[in-house]
Amino acid sequence: MTKFKFLRKRSEYYRHFTVLDIGTDLIKVLVVRREGPDGEVLGVGREPQAPAAMSGGAIADLESVIQSCNRALEAAEDMAKTVPGQVVVGIAGELIKGFSSTIAYPRENSKARVRSSEISTMLQMVQRRALREAQHLLELERSYGQLEARLVHSAITNVRVDGYPVTNPVGFTGKNLEVTVFNTFAPMTHIDAIETVVRELDLELAAAVAQPYALARACASEETWAEGGIFVDVGGGTTDVALVRDGGVEGTRMFNLGGRAFTRRLALAFGLSYEEAEARKLRHSEGLLSADQHRQVSDLLAADAEVLLQGLALSIKELSRGERLPTSIYLCGGGSLLPELTRDGEEQLGRRSSIPARAANPASCAPRRTQSDRLDRAAFKPPGHRADGPCQPRSSN
Repeated sequence: MTKFKFLRKRSEYYRHFTVLDIGTDLIKVLVVRREGPDGEVLGVGREPQAPAAMSGGAIADLESVIQSCNRALEAAEDMAKTVPGQVVVGIAGELIKGFSSTIAYPRENSKARVRSSEISTMLQMVQRRALREAQHLLELERSYGQLEARLVHSAITNVRVDGYPVTNPVGFTGKNLEVTVFNTFAPMTHIDAIETVVRELDLELAAAVAQPYALARACASEETWAEGGIFVDVGGGTTDVALVRDGGVEGTRMFNLGGRAFTRRLALAFGLSYEEAEARKLRHSEGLLSADQHRQVSDLLAADAEVLLQGLALSIKELSRGERLPTSIYLCGGGSLLPELTRDGEEQLGRRSSIPARAANPASCAPRRTQSDRLDRAAFKPPGHRADGPCQPRSSN
């Protein structure tokens, strides 16, 4: 009797997914079984990354990342006793661009019912316009001249018919149709690296999702969706920001500064190895250092914390587009545990942006279903989609 359950039935194949988060410090893997609109976690795997494997949230050493992913994947599959064939990958990095675009479409016949073909046409128009904007932003930031970007994820966040919000516009009548779509773009080199990792793991890419977008969707409560909020994930190599406003994720920003900068500062100042400096930083975050050590570490990290807060304030200002911001900022990620970014940083961040900051509590998060949950499957074919049926299950070797 085999140790693993291979998903040879089409229905079982499309119910099971691997979720892969390629982080700067850790590879995280989940094996998930979909139960209607919800999911059940069957297995979990974690594997540390090599220090030089990632750079600014992007893959720098393919071979090292593939090996770490494979070990984390095997641990999750061993726990789940199941080998999924599809994977959903979280993407991050300074060059990942995510923003909302809205298009208003005056219909010729206001008495005719809205058809799905009209929605598809509007989505294509939004995506083409957003792609031009994303390429322009990448070219301005990197000065490389023409830089090719690719759409990696789209989600409908708001639909209105004659100003009236609807969940699904198909079948409604009206003169004006307005659709807001959140699009995520990435440079082709970044996407090629992700696809190489997925291919070497013998998986089929079901979707790639911007990590700050996924964070906001997972952690925003009904109150946050109604009133808005700013989610900040201070990771190992990058800090990710997502703005929730007007009932949807309006935009995301990422910049290359995270927890590793603080670790390197401690290693250089105290003559420690990277691992020893990381351990001291964690003890500092947990309040386990002596008073003298705590003061020394806090003084050393203050300058880096100030730079990170400045970058965060600039990102929030960019996302605001000159409009009123939500009233709360939610902090999460390992780097946000530093007192310089929580106790002291909340006061500084609140002063810079006039917004109170608080810690995000995933345990109390209530995921919300939006228009995209119903329309995404019909309107979009994600990267790696195969219409001719499931691919072969991956080997357990």
